[in-house]
Parts: sequence; structure tokens; C-alpha cells
Amino acid sequence: MDELINENNEYTEDTEAAEDINLGEEKYLEIYPEQYDESKEFAAKLVKILDSKKARNIKLIEISKQTIIADFFIIATGTSSTHIKSLAGELDFQLKGEGIEASRVSTSNDWVAVDYNSVIIHIFNNEARDYYKLEKLWGDGENINIEAMLDKIDGANEIDEVDEIDEMEGSEE
Repeated sequence: MDELINENNEYTEDTEAAEDINLGEEKYLEIYPEQYDESKEFAAKLVKILDSKKARNIKLIEISKQTIIADFFIIATGTSSTHIKSLAGELDFQLKGEGIEASRVSTSNDWVAVDYNSVIIHIFNNEARDYYKLEKLWGDGENINIEAMLDKIDGANEIDEVDEIDEMEGSEE
């Protein structure tokens, strides 16, 4: 029998213990549906903040089926290093007012990454975005239509309205 790794990073022959570590999409959504819904609502709020401060080419990508590091990536472009920093600063300002802080922030002149655990935001300048091509790297993720999200969620934070967006996206397919 193949050796497997358990939750303590130890080798085991207990397949049940090892399988629990590798939660598949169905099991994740079955165990944590409310967490996923909260992540989606939170991502919508972040998109709205970035849009209100004129971030360009905002993309929301659901990555929960590809990785356990987060449920969503938000990728946006700032027009200058000052704009990039002000976009990240606005996220920090608005969310700290609600008692929410990023678990990690990484900055450079051409890229800021802000990690809110379930949602990770990448704000680039044009050149860095073209160079790193995160949309291509995470191409297996599902692109979420933010135009519908921005029109529908204007001023609202209710999970019911996010679910209505899901229904709208489903009817477009």
C-alpha cells in the first residue's frame, strides 16, 4: 500500500485520514458552504471598492476548485505606482473600519498583493500584469462576471443579492 500523509504531516496507511487532507471541491463545498458564500460576498465587496477608486481591468477568478490557498483572486490594474498604492490603501481603510485586516500585504512599485485569506487581491501596473499573466496561470479558474456584480450589488451587502447574481450568470450560459 502507498504511504500517505495525515493531518500532522506524518506518513500513514490510514487512507481516510489522508483523504481528509485533500478536500475535493465537492467535499469542500459540502463541509463549508456558508464559508464559500461569505467569501463570494466579500470578493464582491472588494471588487466594488476597487471599481469605486478607478482600478482598471478588474477580474474576479474563482480558484477554490484549483487550490486551497483562497477561494477567489481579484486581479486589477492601477495607472501608476501611486494609484496602485492608493487602491491597496483604500481597501485597508474601508475594511479596517469594519474590523477586517489583511493577513499579509506584499508591495513593490509595480505590484501589490493583499491577502484576506479567502480572497487574494493582486494590483499591478500594465507592464507587470502583462509579464506575470496571472489570468493565464489561473486559467482553469472560473471568471466571474463583475459587470453584473457591480450593477446588481450597488450599495448592498446581502448574500441573497449575490445569489441572484449567481442565477443571472447561470442563465447566460
